[in-house]
Amino acid sequence: MKPYWRAAAWYLAFGVLWVFATDLWLDSMAEGTAVLTAMQTIKGWLFILLSAVLVFVLTKRIADQRAALEAEKLAVFRKMVEGAHHILLNYVNQMQIMTIAAESCPGFDREALQMAAEVSDKVVAELKKLDRISRVTSEEIDAVIYEDLRKRP
Repeated sequence: MKPYWRAAAWYLAFGVLWVFATDLWLDSMAEGTAVLTAMQTIKGWLFILLSAVLVFVLTKRIADQRAALEAEKLAVFRKMVEGAHHILLNYVNQMQIMTIAAESCPGFDREALQMAAEVSDKVVAELKKLDRISRVTSEEIDAVIYEDLRKRP
């Protein structure tokens, strides 16, 4: 059952039980119309107070569940980013090893080696930007990944 249906069902059950039980109880206790009216007013105020407590408890429980799911989603995202970092940084390291090997080849263009080093550094910097994501939403991820494109004139 969805949380909002569950909360509504609890409130409905509480309200129905309250009205029937307290009406029967007051009818048996009241000795006159004036006393019954005063007791009905007190009963109404108690209903409002207890309803507010019930709504608070139910909505807090739902909010806590939502926060736990959000924390789990963030943990899964962080693990995914950590895995991507590991895989891609291993790739960058292998490219750097290839660059070192290429340096020993006669006639190899030093500019190509410099360009490869710059690309590797840029890839590492781009990967590290993912660590700044605090809320796992597509908008937040896009904002971090594409921030350089948005800065350009």
